[in-house]
Amino acid sequence: MTPLAPLTPPLQGVRILEMSQAIAGPVAARTLGDLGAEVIKIESPGAGDMSRRIGPHFLDGESAYYLNFNRNKKSVTLDLRTPQGREVCHRLVAVSDVVLDAFRPSALERLGLDYPSLRAVNPSIIACSLSAFGQDGPYRERPGFDGIVQAMGGGMSVTGNPGQPPVFMGFPVGDMVGGYVAALSIASALYGRKTTGEGRRLDISLLDVQIALQAHLGQFYLVSGEVPGPIGSGHPSNLPVGAYQCADGKYLQVHCASQEFAMKTLRMMSGEIGPLRGMDADPRFTTAPARIENRAALEEALSIGFRSKPRPEWERLLLKWDVPGGPVNNIAEALSDPQVQLRNMVVEIDHPTAGTYRTAGSPIKTGSPETFAPPPTLGQNTAEVLTGLLGYSNAEVAALRQAGAV
Repeated sequence: MTPLAPLTPPLQGVRILEMSQAIAGPVAARTLGDLGAEVIKIESPGAGDMSRRIGPHFLDGESAYYLNFNRNKKSVTLDLRTPQGREVCHRLVAVSDVVLDAFRPSALERLGLDYPSLRAVNPSIIACSLSAFGQDGPYRERPGFDGIVQAMGGGMSVTGNPGQPPVFMGFPVGDMVGGYVAALSIASALYGRKTTGEGRRLDISLLDVQIALQAHLGQFYLVSGEVPGPIGSGHPSNLPVGAYQCADGKYLQVHCASQEFAMKTLRMMSGEIGPLRGMDADPRFTTAPARIENRAALEEALSIGFRSKPRPEWERLLLKWDVPGGPVNNIAEALSDPQVQLRNMVVEIDHPTAGTYRTAGSPIKTGSPETFAPPPTLGQNTAEVLTGLLGYSNAEVAALRQAGAV
C-alpha cells in the first residue's frame, strides 16, 4: 500500500500580526503558528514582550516563561508611538490576514490600530482584540489578569474545599483558555472569509470565557437559584467522584459520570476489599439519588477501600474492572506519563542562545508534520521582514533604526 503524502498544515499561507504579551495573546498566536500560519510578533524596541524578563528560570538569558509561549513566530521590533513605526505597521497590515492585539480599547485608536483604520488599509483584514473585559461596557478600560477573571467569573468560588478561603486554578486557565478561544475565533473567521471575502472584527473577553466555563454549575444556578459552592475533588450529582488517598499516601482520582461506571466501582470494591463485600448490593449506593442522600457513608466506605492498597495496584485494578480513574500526578509525573510522551506532548526545541530545551507540544493533531521553530530573539526578524516582505531598502531600514522606529 502506497503511504499517504504528508498533509499540508491547515493554516499554511496565512499571515498573522501579533501585538500582545504575557500569556493569552501569545498562546492564541502560538496555536495558529503551530497550525502552520506565519506569525509576525510586533514588539517594542529594546524591551519586547514583558515575559522576556519574567523569572525565576532562564536559559542563557532567555526566560523560560517567554520560551513557552512564543515558538513558531518571527519577531519584528516597532515603536508604534512613532509615525514611522505606525507606517511600517500599516504596511504589514496590508499584506496580512489577521491582526491580533491585546491592548486596552482606548489604545487601539490612539495607535491607529482600531478596526476602521485597519480596514482602510486592508478591507479584508480580520482584527481580533483579546482583552480582560471586552471592547465595550463599564469595565473595558480596567486592567485585568488571569487571577482577576477567575475571581470575577465565579471559578474561585467553586474551587477548593468547603469552609476554606477561595483559591484559583493552579494552571492559568483564564489566559490559556482565552487564548485558545481567540485562536478558534480567528480560524472560524478565516474560514468565513474564504466564502464571503469579508473580513471582520472579533472581540474576545477573558471574563466572557470564564462565564462560558461555568458549564453545568452556572446552569444549575440559573434553573434553581441555588448558588454552588466548592466541593473539593468531588461532584454535586455524580458519585463516586473524588480524589482518594491510597496506602502509599498518593492519590487517585475516580470519576463515575454514569450509573454504569458507578456500579462498576462498587463491584470492584466488593470484589477486591473483604470488608466491603456486598457493597454493590447495598440499597444506599445502588442508585444515583441514594448515593447523593448517603454521600458521607459512600465516601467513608470508598476511603477505607482505597487506603488498603498502594496506588499502582489500584491503577491495575481500575483497568481490570473498567473503572474510570487515574493518578493525581504532579507536574513531573504528568510530563513523563507514557501516554503524554507517545502523543508528542513533550518536544525538544533547539534555540540559538538557550540551547536545546524541552517544552509542551501541540494538543491539536491535524495529520500534518509537527514543526516547532524556536521562539525568536528580540527583533531577530526585523530586517528580514522589512526588506524581504515590505521591500524596504537597507538604507531605509537603517534610517528607521536611527529614528528609533524599529
